[in-house]
Amino acid sequence: MAAARGRGDADERNAAGALQLGSLREHLRRLCMDWPRQLAVSSHREALAAQAMSQLQHCPAFVAPLLPSNTTAGEAIPGLLDWLQHAVLRMPASQWLARWERDPQAWSIEWAGQSEGWLAELFRGMPAVADRVLPAADLEPHAGAASLRELADALQESPAFVRQPLWRGACAETGPWNRLNRPAGPRLDSPRLRLGARLAEAVRLALPDGARRSGAQWLASGSLALGPGEALAWAEMARGLLVHHVRLDNQGDAARVDSCRVLAPTEWNFHPAGALAAALERLSAEVAPTRQREVALLMAAYDPCVPYEIEPAWLEEAAHA
Repeated sequence: MAAARGRGDADERNAAGALQLGSLREHLRRLCMDWPRQLAVSSHREALAAQAMSQLQHCPAFVAPLLPSNTTAGEAIPGLLDWLQHAVLRMPASQWLARWERDPQAWSIEWAGQSEGWLAELFRGMPAVADRVLPAADLEPHAGAASLRELADALQESPAFVRQPLWRGACAETGPWNRLNRPAGPRLDSPRLRLGARLAEAVRLALPDGARRSGAQWLASGSLALGPGEALAWAEMARGLLVHHVRLDNQGDAARVDSCRVLAPTEWNFHPAGALAAALERLSAEVAPTRQREVALLMAAYDPCVPYEIEPAWLEEAAHA
């Protein structure tokens, strides 16, 4: 809104702090609340879920206020790093992240095999589908002003774009594995590595200086004025790139919103022709416990943010008969 009104009064430092703290909290909720239910084998599910929830209840990140300007969660929240190292990783966080950045695939398997923690057990017991390649284009329109304007044009041309978006004519995906400021390395192109990328981002955000990389914020965000009374704003959040586009009817103090469009990460990652849809189509249609765990793993890797149900194909066919 500030950009659309031609004002520079948005507090970007406080916004960056709120973004990293909110994203850290969201990652920890998914790790502790959803993953035991989605990824554990049925015989261990209740026990692992109870362990994870017990640990989450003592997490310092959820009792902290908004971060002071120009600080990170790891700097400003006492006990956060100790909690993460004891309750989740069972090892020093800086060491875990360094090994992950060196070789994500090898380290995720090695750590899971040697750690006795509840989260390592979830990684250790993943079904074979965890290592299938999920090829898709990275979503990076926020890399420059020209591509942001291109995205804004697409948003304006069709109201349906926010429901089934395409980037330059193709499906794209977004998440912690393709941040603008990510380190160079192999593509994180399997469910195991996508889940590992979510854990790695939580670790990074909990480290004292982990939310900064080479002088830039790890989670990038910004806004771009597109013309009088019109602007685009974007942020890399826990589930991926979030975009808002607004147009105002004038620029005065009584300005009203003429249009507002929100493009959420879910619409990219759960596109009916996207990488996740293709991965689900490759699974057997049989509704069995093994198949349900495979679907749950794929869904957790992309994080739909909403509940989902699994139904056999014949049920849908009968509904349309």
